[in-house]
Amino acid sequence: FLKDRDVHFCGVFLSCLLLRSSMTELSELVLPSCSQYVLLVPTVVRSDSPQTACVQFHSLSEPLSLSVVLEYNNIQTTLFEEFVTKNDFFKCCEFKVPPAGSDPLAFISFSAKGSTVNLAERRSVAIENVDNTLFIQTDKPIYKPGQKGGWGV
Repeated sequence: FLKDRDVHFCGVFLSCLLLRSSMTELSELVLPSCSQYVLLVPTVVRSDSPQTACVQFHSLSEPLSLSVVLEYNNIQTTLFEEFVTKNDFFKCCEFKVPPAGSDPLAFISFSAKGSTVNLAERRSVAIENVDNTLFIQTDKPIYKPGQKGGWGV
């Protein structure tokens, strides 16, 4: 017949076993993989120079179809589309944005789809128009009427 000490030990052992199995089930439900990604885009993009967007994946568990798109004025411009098969992936691309009209708000959309993974993100970016300015420097600060002067651009 079992003594009190043996019953207590069996109870603790069974409790630990049940706790371990429930934690294993929970971790499989909550954390199916350790895949991570980063999307880097500026919050303000300038219309006068190329801008850069970068995507990084770490510890991918399956191949993904990747797409990054610029949306502005109901026009979608694909920055890059790629099928990613490597576990670790990093890519940057340069892109130009059109000059902003009355609404300077644009969006960068990111999507990555696989057999069990479906990631999507949409970030707002502001388009900053940069006016082209021509600066002419004269050889004197003030000229008299009819006086000729030298200048440089």
